[in-house]
Amino acid sequence: MRVELSIGDYDVEDKKLAKADIIITTYEKLDSIIRNFYDKEWILDFSTVIIDEVHIIGESDRGPRLESLIVRLNELLHNPQIIALSATIANPEFFNSWLTSLGNTTTLIFSEERPVPLHYKIEVSQNKDSTMKRIAKSILKDRGQVLIFLNKRKTAQQTAQNLKDLTTQFLEESEQKICKAISKRIASIRGGNNDLSKVIKYGVAFHHAGLLPRERRLIEDNFRKGIIKIICCTTTLSAGINTPARVVILRDFKKYTTSGHNIKNFTGFHENGDGFSYFKSFSANEVFQILGRAGRPGLDSVGYGIILVKNIEEKSWVEDFYFKTPHLENILLAKYNDLGSGLNKVNILKEQVLLRVYEEQEITLEQLKQFFEKTYFWYIIKNKMKEQQIPIEQLLMIKEITPVNILKLHSDPKKVRVLKKQNNTIKTTICNHSTIGGFVKTSFGVYSCQFDVDSGVKCSCGFQNGLTDNFAIENEFAFEFCDHVTSFLLYLISFPSRNVQKYVEDIVPKSIKNQYILNYLFEKGLIIKNTDTTIRCSQFGKLIIRLYLYPTSGVLIRYKLENVKISSFRDLLKEAYEILKAEFRVRDYKMLEPILEWTDEEAIDQILDKNKIMTGDLFSVRDNLERIITFIGIIARNLSTSGIDLQDKLTKVAEMSETLGIRIHYGIREELFDLVLRLQNVARVRARILYKAGYHTASQVNKEDAYTLNRKTGLGINLCKRILKSSK
Repeated sequence: MRVELSIGDYDVEDKKLAKADIIITTYEKLDSIIRNFYDKEWILDFSTVIIDEVHIIGESDRGPRLESLIVRLNELLHNPQIIALSATIANPEFFNSWLTSLGNTTTLIFSEERPVPLHYKIEVSQNKDSTMKRIAKSILKDRGQVLIFLNKRKTAQQTAQNLKDLTTQFLEESEQKICKAISKRIASIRGGNNDLSKVIKYGVAFHHAGLLPRERRLIEDNFRKGIIKIICCTTTLSAGINTPARVVILRDFKKYTTSGHNIKNFTGFHENGDGFSYFKSFSANEVFQILGRAGRPGLDSVGYGIILVKNIEEKSWVEDFYFKTPHLENILLAKYNDLGSGLNKVNILKEQVLLRVYEEQEITLEQLKQFFEKTYFWYIIKNKMKEQQIPIEQLLMIKEITPVNILKLHSDPKKVRVLKKQNNTIKTTICNHSTIGGFVKTSFGVYSCQFDVDSGVKCSCGFQNGLTDNFAIENEFAFEFCDHVTSFLLYLISFPSRNVQKYVEDIVPKSIKNQYILNYLFEKGLIIKNTDTTIRCSQFGKLIIRLYLYPTSGVLIRYKLENVKISSFRDLLKEAYEILKAEFRVRDYKMLEPILEWTDEEAIDQILDKNKIMTGDLFSVRDNLERIITFIGIIARNLSTSGIDLQDKLTKVAEMSETLGIRIHYGIREELFDLVLRLQNVARVRARILYKAGYHTASQVNKEDAYTLNRKTGLGINLCKRILKSSK
């Protein structure tokens, strides 16, 4: 049996994939394979698709592409066997019925069996640090291990520091030696975390996205071996990493707390009870993904998932929100979230419409509609609205949506019935070609509401849903209006004046979506109309799909290439950074200077200390920038051959992108390219040492013997031998 692995940057040749019996891959990689090889015959040989962690379909980042992939695979492979696995879905019957609706009769296999039974507990504690120490001590005494999840990196690091005196008591002599060796290994890593090196020698570690992948792997591997006794971590450890422990403690069920004045859309927020602050909690599925790590198969007879709360009020809230309790039974049972659809996003649907046009080569609006009628997104909407269904072409903004259907989509029917019976005073105060505004007077106060073609929908209660052409990942289709906006729209729809109705019919749809999906794709030159009413992808649209870019990002890159002066590496890096910011992959400009310093060969430790940042964050931004700069180069080269008047500029930018991509990846200047790219065991520091010693190319290094190289550079003799061996 032939097995191939295709993940991340690990590319496998088309021929190898074609000969494989089994391909192990990620959702995104399979999506990319289908986009690039959909016309290859070997793709049609797949008969079974196994999807692990299928609940990710409801997440806003990875979910939409997985959902689209399931529908497309089902069509492409003519109803293959689909095996979907998940441990955290509240409505598996509903999800199963959607899979059946795609054409295969599917069977739901439901089991509550676990390799190790899991017990949940909510513990009230005024001093959580003391409680965690007490629980950990009792578990370590019995040769168990503990995972502690916290909502902030700083808290995770401080908690690990607080527990080091406890964990060191339970290390055997051999384990102490291993922990000290791990500590030295981390200390030797350039850019390694010194605080981690200091605590890990005591058998405790912290784990978060600010660490290097190498550091995280060391922690995970040695925790699985039982060497490290406690990990204090953020939710990075809950995402698909196999690190079970006897006890898992969730110290903070609140992600963060904020003032109501800072919130534009209150969906997902809960009142703290003090009248002015709100908190965002972890979802039920997130909590049970975390607590589900309790219980080590083969080592523990039972696992314990413990949530810490500070008072009885919080305990009641946690019990009600996360658990169901059988009548007269003193046990807690997990209450999972219903599985939703991540396709409920404007820019994601732009991508999926473009992708469908690309894969079909030529498609009618009716065929486009039929495809999206198969999605889980539409299946949920259809079930929710029942008799009040909205035509899918309006829902997808393929055709203009009416104010009445906007009300159906963005308001709970039960609430609408209640609001219709209320005698609130409602007035319009502004009505022109771009804005309709007014106020709703209720028993709780007066609220001003506004529909505006530029800024979207707003209410003085804090509700806001302004949409732009930017990459706004949270811009949803099926968001829900506040009661005041719902009341105001009800009033506008029933307004007797025909002149006012014309404004309502024009402004309200534009304020919900300031750009219809098909209009956007046409206007930006991503799709083209044929003479026979079908639609096809433009060359630019095809390129965007093959690059695995969102249309909004591709359009932004093209705009910058055509309109922004890019004459230096700094200019190019700054524009690439702006694109990351538009995609919400960075929040501010804090990482721009560190990246510039990295490409200019400044020492990694100096960069981290000077800018107060962590290596994992720096390298995450580096990797994203390298990706964007590669895309800028490809798009620039593509545009330079398309006949526009910027050929010289675009060719130069394409060449700069290729050079800057290497500089960002390796953190080197151009003169070190030959040494770093052609010699193994040589990165930025060793390459600079070689260069200063007079070795400017790999060929020059290759002419020397190990002892001469050692004498001239000061590099170790064994290292010199390895370098020379790799240069042959």
